[in-house]
Amino acid sequence: MKTKRFRVHHARLTALTLALALALALPACGDDDASPDSSVVTPDSSVVTPDSSVLTPDAAAALLDTDLIAIRFNASGSLDTTFGAAGIARHSLSTVITGGARDALWGLTRDGSDRLLLFGSRRGADTRLDADRAVVRLTASGALDPSFATMGVHTLNIANLGDNARNGFVQADGKIVSSGYTAQPSGVGTQSVNKVVLLRLNDDGTPDTTFGAAGIVNSMPLAPADPINTPWGVAEAYVAARQSGRYITAGYGRSASTGTVNMVSFGYTPAGRLDTSWGTQGVIELDVAGGDDRGRNAVVLPDDRVLILGSVVPSTGNVDAAVFLYTASGQLDTSFNGTGHKTYSFGRPDEAWFGAALSPDGLRVAAVGYRAGLDNGAAADDDATLLIWPVGAGTEYAQAVPLSDTANDRFWGVAFDAAGKIYAAGYQEEGTDRRMVVVRFNSDGTRDPSFGVGGVASHNVIARGTLEEARGVVVQSDGKVVIAGVAETP
Repeated sequence: MKTKRFRVHHARLTALTLALALALALPACGDDDASPDSSVVTPDSSVVTPDSSVLTPDAAAALLDTDLIAIRFNASGSLDTTFGAAGIARHSLSTVITGGARDALWGLTRDGSDRLLLFGSRRGADTRLDADRAVVRLTASGALDPSFATMGVHTLNIANLGDNARNGFVQADGKIVSSGYTAQPSGVGTQSVNKVVLLRLNDDGTPDTTFGAAGIVNSMPLAPADPINTPWGVAEAYVAARQSGRYITAGYGRSASTGTVNMVSFGYTPAGRLDTSWGTQGVIELDVAGGDDRGRNAVVLPDDRVLILGSVVPSTGNVDAAVFLYTASGQLDTSFNGTGHKTYSFGRPDEAWFGAALSPDGLRVAAVGYRAGLDNGAAADDDATLLIWPVGAGTEYAQAVPLSDTANDRFWGVAFDAAGKIYAAGYQEEGTDRRMVVVRFNSDGTRDPSFGVGGVASHNVIARGTLEEARGVVVQSDGKVVIAGVAETP
């Protein structure tokens, strides 16, 4: 049954738009960048499907719309029917129109009260086609939290420009940080440029005015030597994380206006200014082998070193999953693999890590992703992948962990429970249908058969859905498991 559709009307929208205009005018933490070529606007082939499905609906007779979906499972893997409506919480933020953005979700976390934070986007108000950033808070039982922002939803309109919201997290003090990037005018001719946009909210969903300009950092540290006459590069932040005394980002970008992209990371002070003690003057830009290198996630280790996860292109036509280890000050830690970085090949031309999490004891990092493309020249289905990376001594586990021998499956998000079990969330295809799925793994990478069926719990939100997928997973304090993503509107 369709739940009540939620239409977002934000009293603060005008103020936020003005705040963003102020942020654009201030030299804050960086500046702008230029008109990215298509290779930057559309990430590597590993992300084309989710990115394009979020921003541009199919050119079909009937427009496909999507809603945000959260599903809760008991610790045994059975559906928890006390959550939402019979186990499913469905929330619609906007309605798709021809050429317009759909509701999208990229990240999920929980706060100390087990309330759920969803990080994503929605179509702009009225007849706008572009996407606005949305931070949504649900109660522990899946309802929109009326004590947060405007009826549970904070919307950021970045000057009527299309925002690319990504992940987020909740600080120990309850403040909420959202990462992403937005294409904006560079000031050089008609060029536009992808700039890092960070948003920090108070616990009640209002902008934290002690951060950046009115709660917003709008930054492009990779500025050209002559920013008035020279085309800009690009900078994107897929994730932000909190180190002791600073924020760090992970993403990709480049200083030049065209060409391949590098893995980039920027440091920002708690007030939102570029932290020049991180990397080189606040910037890390790594080119591994002359191809496209991308950061997709980052984990701050207990000793303040930073593990960045994503992908590299070691040779033409081949994208491998990769990790990059940095010291607490942002230098490559060459005690790891001799170079500070490592690639993982699972025999396909398109592979990457996307989700990442640190174990409660701080001794392991789990990362998930997928492998896709031809297998030795033959057609093959996509497979989920899992990395269990020891922070100190220990055995590394890095394997493809397919859920099916004949159908596509991918993982996007990962989390640990208090006992150190690993939960990976994504989707599994069954013919022309998709199901949201979560898998519980033991610490050695084997599935935990006591969860769901053979370690797998899934639910089909809508029959014959092609966009249905989980993007994140959390384990609440009582051991119940929540996954969140999107599915088609009935």
